[in-house]
Amino acid sequence: MTDSTPEDGEPTPFREKAKDWYETRKPKILAVGGAVVAVGAVALTVAVAVARNAVEQNAPEGTGAAEETESAAEPSEECEPRNSPGRHTVSPHTRRLADGREIDVSGYERGSPPEDEGEDEDPGEAAA
Repeated sequence: MTDSTPEDGEPTPFREKAKDWYETRKPKILAVGGAVVAVGAVALTVAVAVARNAVEQNAPEGTGAAEETESAAEPSEECEPRNSPGRHTVSPHTRRLADGREIDVSGYERGSPPEDEGEDEDPGEAAA
């Protein structure tokens, strides 16, 4: 091991100490670094495999994951149109705004009327 004070009496600079320490332990440092990289690669591979498996389990039968993402991006004619919620009353409540203030919201009616409402009228009369 190297002394901290060589023959000339001045202490060895930290840089030289660190360089000597690295040179004596270089094989161990490289082995540990390689092991860390290998473990990281295995962990990444496992994470990707688990993610793919989860996507495949959630995909409908007979379709691949790529087909599912394409159909989600394009509207399908087979999908039913979204139904509006039925008419209902929203009770009065308080709401907290983004700036922290609280405001009172009075009750109101929300939603569309039922479809059978208005069938008694002639479509021409409803327009007039």
